[in-house]
Amino acid sequence: MLRMWPPAILKDRACVKPYQILPKTPDEVPLDIPVNGVVWILTYGIHRDPKYYENPDKFDPERFSDENKHKIRPYTYIPFGVGPRNCIGSRFALMEIKILLFNILLNFELGIGKKMIYPLRLSKNGLVELVEGGFWISLKKLNNSNTSN
Repeated sequence: MLRMWPPAILKDRACVKPYQILPKTPDEVPLDIPVNGVVWILTYGIHRDPKYYENPDKFDPERFSDENKHKIRPYTYIPFGVGPRNCIGSRFALMEIKILLFNILLNFELGIGKKMIYPLRLSKNGLVELVEGGFWISLKKLNNSNTSN
């Protein structure tokens, strides 16, 4: 889910020393980044690049299973950033969402809401990914006589 829909579509970093990005083709020129120059890293682009993910537009949680996670190239999965400047709350956020999802799935049957526009289209307003028209689901309470809440 975080690969396809990262919380922020880009990250920014400031250079602490001068850096030059060398051209890849003869028609390109070097790019010099000065000290304090800001670099934007397009998370969404990296996460959807077929060079890094086979069938990048397919939701496939098995990519991250114990059997497959070794196939993920370093620094290509960065929903919370990476390195010393990554989000300090990422582990807490992941645990929190897992608990929330567990409790919702334990107690409710989920469905697509009547107002949902499908296929999903992203809003072009802002730097945070939002679904046009909202993300609507329906919940039907399950009768869980074997569980204690």
